Amino acid sequence: MDTTTIIRTLIVDDEEHARLTLKGKIEDYCPELKVIGMAENAASAYEFILKEQPELVFLDVAMPRESGFDLLKKLPEVNFELIFVTGFDTYAIDAITFCAIGYVLKPIQKESLLQAVHNAKARILSKQDNQRNKELLTNISNPGSKGNKIGIPTSEGLEFVRTENIIRCEGVQKCTRIYIKEEKNIISSYNIGEYIRLLEPYGFFATHKSHLINLDYIKKYQKDGNAYLEDGSVVPVSKRRRAQFLEQLTRL
Repeated sequence: MDTTTIIRTLIVDDEEHARLTLKGKIEDYCPELKVIGMAENAASAYEFILKEQPELVFLDVAMPRESGFDLLKKLPEVNFELIFVTGFDTYAIDAITFCAIGYVLKPIQKESLLQAVHNAKARILSKQDNQRNKELLTNISNPGSKGNKIGIPTSEGLEFVRTENIIRCEGVQKCTRIYIKEEKNIISSYNIGEYIRLLEPYGFFATHKSHLINLDYIKKYQKDGNAYLEDGSVVPVSKRRRAQFLEQLTRL
């Protein structure tokens, strides 16, 4: 990897202190980044991006008037790498994680900053396309839609799959095996807990600590505590989750 490459960087945050603090951390820890501008709102960031074409943007999610997501939706093309800067905003973090885009939490810690920059730099230098950005825009425009795609980190990179095509997920040690309709299974480096958190709003139910199923694929449930799915798989439903599971089934 060429360590001499300089990455032209923009910081977008409505708080001056936050902008200056992040700029200082970048100068201290990330010499490969060159901060070419700082914007205090979405409108000024929009003009700067169109004119200067930064390669990397640190983008605050929660800003007055227009959020970071609003800015992205206005741009004709999101052809730069993103690192989101956010507080503990569950919706924002889920949307970002769903598409495997980097983020750092406020207050920004050195290690999390270095990791996010490392990942962004690798994508920039390998000239990966910005498919994850496109999927993020689709997802935040249609929250909860089963047509949304999820970015699944694998050993080979990132695969995007429509949530409606995922039949079930199974925890395997610290990874997750994802069973997809009419396609090969995928092993993801995310643990099952991540997928439970991300996919439950899309009609999935955790029947067991190691099993997550798409309720659209339920074929039958028997009193022996097993759920039978359309792909022929049999998934256990733990005793403590059966009442809630049956309640969910009556809503289908």
